[in-house]
Amino acid sequence: MKTKKEIEKQIEALKTVRPKIVPKSTFGEDNLERLDAQVAVLEKLMDDEDIWDRWDDEDIISHALDARRWLEGYGDIEDLAEDWPLK
Repeated sequence: MKTKKEIEKQIEALKTVRPKIVPKSTFGEDNLERLDAQVAVLEKLMDDEDIWDRWDDEDIISHALDARRWLEGYGDIEDLAEDWPLK
């Protein structure tokens, strides 16, 4: 599990990049809602069950689960904010 300081830094990075990302993907998915889901996971330290209970859109769930995996230190994601398409 990431430290409180690491989590706060990641939340700040996501909030900083939010106004700079492309709002909709080329397939019409809402990038802002995806990013907001990641922030919610980090702020509330949501577990997998919380995520599945909160969202019903599988794309948003996927991004929320990425944030959860980052929290747990699983996978190869070092910085959630780096992967967002910028304007």
